[in-house]
Amino acid sequence: MLATKIPEWQQQWKAEGEAKGKSDIVLRQLRRRFGALPTEVEERVRTASSDQLDDWSERFVDASTLADVFGTDTKH
Repeated sequence: MLATKIPEWQQQWKAEGEAKGKSDIVLRQLRRRFGALPTEVEERVRTASSDQLDDWSERFVDASTLADVFGTDTKH
């Protein structure tokens, strides 16, 4: 039974590691361009899905404000 769960766990751990890596990169990019980030922005990035992180990293390229990255619901 345990042997059948290991591949599933490995896949889950891999996905979690990839998402953490993406969130770390997005946060580094945002800090470099915008300076210190509000706590709510850091939490939002850390809890985002992999697809959302991909979207934000693409928006970051043309963004001049945090609102440009996250959409109009961010007022920082």
